[in-house]
Amino acid sequence: MILVVAAIIKKQNKYLIAKRASHKAHGGRWEFPGGKIEEGETPEIALERELFEELNIKTRIGPYIMSAIHDYKRFKIELMAYEATHLSGEFTLSEHDEIAWVTAAQMKAYHMSGADLPIIDHLIRN
Repeated sequence: MILVVAAIIKKQNKYLIAKRASHKAHGGRWEFPGGKIEEGETPEIALERELFEELNIKTRIGPYIMSAIHDYKRFKIELMAYEATHLSGEFTLSEHDEIAWVTAAQMKAYHMSGADLPIIDHLIRN
């Protein structure tokens, strides 16, 4: 199982989602930004690193929200979601084609990655 972290960044009742670059696996799908945990990293450190590498932003990682396990047939991931606060930096995309700020309910209209769906349901309920 691959351990992956995701940032739930909220601004004025909207959440940041990012569209995976078309040349990447699952390209064109939307997701919460984040990435794989490397050996020796805590989830929080991995998430800070991934957000800086992929979006060029500095963040403060907040509380753990939940995990979702998803089987993509060729591999299985555990996606751990954490609250995150954007502290500084202009959003510069290196792994994504675009970003959007949307409400949790609006995410249902986006072609989201499978592992993100339980997290969206959690955000809608809460």
